[in-house]
Amino acid sequence: MIARLVLLAALAALFAVLVQWRLLDRGSQAPAAQAARPGYYLTGVDLEEFGADGRLRLGLQSARADEDAASGIVRLTDVAVNYHAPTGQLWVLTSATAQVPQGGRVVEFEGDVLLAGTPAARAAPAELRTARMLLDTEAELAQTKSEVELAFGRHRITAQGMRADLKAGSLRLESDVHGLFSP
Repeated sequence: MIARLVLLAALAALFAVLVQWRLLDRGSQAPAAQAARPGYYLTGVDLEEFGADGRLRLGLQSARADEDAASGIVRLTDVAVNYHAPTGQLWVLTSATAQVPQGGRVVEFEGDVLLAGTPAARAAPAELRTARMLLDTEAELAQTKSEVELAFGRHRITAQGMRADLKAGSLRLESDVHGLFSP
């Protein structure tokens, strides 16, 4: 019986030593490096966003999407965005590339950017061309500081910079034009 008690005491002491050693060992460990968040790569991207009323608001198509794991920025190639205005018009924005930051509120389009659609009050389709454009998807605003060319029917207007309120259906050309164009 005494032998069992001695053996049990030895096992308890061994357990206490192992627990103490393990606790001391944990305190001396270097903090684990944070695992890098993996990025992703997609082909044939087709995304849709619906409004509060359940109607299609935005449709985005892209040949390819790559996420930069460090910054969270998503880069798109061969991009097309279909914007369904509350008034019923369809506006199509195309570009060679686009960047979407983490959170995705403002999208930056670059490379042969074309915004095309038919304004409500005009029979002729309108086209706006520029090198770069920002699209705020929540405020539904498109803007650029780059040179723009606006064509509707036989008419062409050029300017340096523009701002379009897609919800209201208005376009303001800046620079030498300083006017208001309401479709």
